[in-house]
Amino acid sequence: MSSNPPKLMQDIVNYLAGRGSLIVLGFITFPILTRLLSVEAYGVVSLTFRLVLLLVVLSKCGLQYSAARFFRATDSDTAEQRRFYSTLLLCPVQISLVVSLIYVAILLCNTSIRHDTLLFHCLLLAPGVVLLRTVQSMLLSFLRNEGRSRAHTIAEVATKLTTVVALVTLALAGQHRAFPVLLGTLAGESAVVAFQLQSVLQRGLIRFGAIDWELIRQSLLFGVPLIVYELSSLVLDSADRLIVQRYLGDHSLGIYSAAYGISGYVQDTVMTPLNLALFPVYMRIWNEQGRDETIRFLSNALSWFLVLALFIIGASWLSAKDALILLASRRFLGADQLLMILVPALMIYALHIFLNVGLILEKRTTMLALIAAFSAVVNIAANVYWIPRIGLTGAALATLVSYLAMIAGLLIVNRKILPLQLKWPLVVSGTLAMLLSYPLPTFLHARMSMVTLVGRNTLYSLLFVICLLLFSAEFRGLVQQSRVRFLWVRRKNWAAMMPARSTVGGSE
Repeated sequence: MSSNPPKLMQDIVNYLAGRGSLIVLGFITFPILTRLLSVEAYGVVSLTFRLVLLLVVLSKCGLQYSAARFFRATDSDTAEQRRFYSTLLLCPVQISLVVSLIYVAILLCNTSIRHDTLLFHCLLLAPGVVLLRTVQSMLLSFLRNEGRSRAHTIAEVATKLTTVVALVTLALAGQHRAFPVLLGTLAGESAVVAFQLQSVLQRGLIRFGAIDWELIRQSLLFGVPLIVYELSSLVLDSADRLIVQRYLGDHSLGIYSAAYGISGYVQDTVMTPLNLALFPVYMRIWNEQGRDETIRFLSNALSWFLVLALFIIGASWLSAKDALILLASRRFLGADQLLMILVPALMIYALHIFLNVGLILEKRTTMLALIAAFSAVVNIAANVYWIPRIGLTGAALATLVSYLAMIAGLLIVNRKILPLQLKWPLVVSGTLAMLLSYPLPTFLHARMSMVTLVGRNTLYSLLFVICLLLFSAEFRGLVQQSRVRFLWVRRKNWAAMMPARSTVGGSE
């Protein structure tokens, strides 16, 4: 199936459409949540979902990777399929139950959490969400293996849509509390998972008696090492929320979660399409043209990405306060100052897409996991040191420092495997363009946040492009190439229309 180019392209389109839809739905969900809940309740809900992510990773034990590794598309034997599906679905379900029991025991023994009634009640719901998301993760893996990209995309989007529907329903019903929000999410996701599970059950592929313990052993041996990287990345992304709650309480947690949420949406908007676009291209170049061409392609892509990242950082500094008011409301003011640090931090983190390619191509995933683990340790240490001293700014700075540590580690290792060569004149031009374009739009003010947001970013974008045209020969060349290509396509389309026009004229 994967060898069929039209099918492969259709799969890419489906997955890209799914990712784009999820980003759009995320932008819809965020302002609903921040207006539906108090600052404290929003922070608690955010923290609960972060813990769910951690528990889901532990529950899967890397078995989603094993589902891809041990799947055989040509196997038509029903008993063999039943062995595969039963083992790789029921095993993580059992693990999730064990993980949930341990989690609940720890929760019940933690007296400080039990005194925070809002947080305690919400955290008690986490195991239900963990079970659902563990099952769905494996079911989505099965759909990917079977090449059913459209069904995969529909299931992901439907899950997010049910959350939006649940939030709107709660808003209309006047329910502005965290616990009903989690219940609504649980109910919505249950419906989607039940529908997916019914499809697998109808095919007769799930039987407790078909579980293969040897396949479990092989799958765990293959998958468990890979979760070190996944867990480290999750700790790197989420540990700050736990530490903020511990030292500063639920209100500060809500402010920080809102800032991180907006920064995360900016990052996803850039990273998701970039990741999907880059991976098949550099893999093809590596296989067909070799190491030197791969280095040239990635160096060029990285240089242009840095220009884009500089543009985004400048735009985020200009837009932080107005974007926060529009997306989250004035109740979350204070988070805009954190955005000034978090957006650059996440743009720095996005560089790992380019810098981990060498390790992936050389199959040195253990080194990748070690770098991520080291960065996670830096993150925790910096948060524990800075948060009690300088508050939420310390959490944002800890994120920045830990991502810098990760990128530094990747740079050191990658330069021996796949050394990338930046186009420094282009990067310097991008830096100058950001610095020179930033000051003037700051003088634009309007009563409405939307007007200020649009006005500032329009002027900033125009100035940034003008500065790049002045400073960068590379950018001028790109603009000229785009202009020539546009004129050529336009001339070609015009030529194609001429015979048709002649025929029409003759008939008249």
